[in-house]
Amino acid sequence: MNQTNQQNQMNAEKQKQEQVKVLLIHGYNGNPKVFADIKRRLKGRALVETVRYDSSKPFPDWIKSIDRRINKHNPEDLYVIGHSLGGSLALYLSQKYKFKGLVTINSPVYLRKHTFIKVLTRVLRRFKHANKVALKNAKYSLDSVSSLFDFLGSIGKMKVDSLHSALVIQSRKDGVVNPRSARIIYERIQIPRKQLVNVGRGHSPLDQPQVISTILGFLGLV
Repeated sequence: MNQTNQQNQMNAEKQKQEQVKVLLIHGYNGNPKVFADIKRRLKGRALVETVRYDSSKPFPDWIKSIDRRINKHNPEDLYVIGHSLGGSLALYLSQKYKFKGLVTINSPVYLRKHTFIKVLTRVLRRFKHANKVALKNAKYSLDSVSSLFDFLGSIGKMKVDSLHSALVIQSRKDGVVNPRSARIIYERIQIPRKQLVNVGRGHSPLDQPQVISTILGFLGLV
């Protein structure tokens, strides 16, 4: 390899190391498609990875899936962006890892009453005319729902003080999560560099220009 090619390779490696690194975590029964718009805006500007976890399984399995992806990186280089439960899980993991930045988007501490009923009804329907296999799947679902509500109940007791920076985004009209959740999360994050931003409506506002521009600004990419 000649000197010019070697220098180009070194520059490319340095640029890669200096790029913003983003980890995306979806919500309960969600999928990474919710991040489609923000991923398009980050393309070529950041190294982006998406975590998948199986929310039909209990809480420890969710954390193991996310842990495995985090441990491929230096956590202090990572911006972690979580939508809905993904943000709450990222908050939980912020007690263990000193992330460069955390973004929560409509992340729950409190669910709307009808959301609770909807989640529970979906599980109970699986018991109707169930065979052994269906009952086994329903058991996992019940474990999952139990994990969900136990976990949400623990968020108000968390203390997160090792983050470099944090951004809490909450829709004023969220049909799934009670907007009071954002204030609790904001208060649990006990660092100077934090921000609470209220946006328009909808539980998945990641296609809204205000939300995208706010996230890009937080990442230093405006």
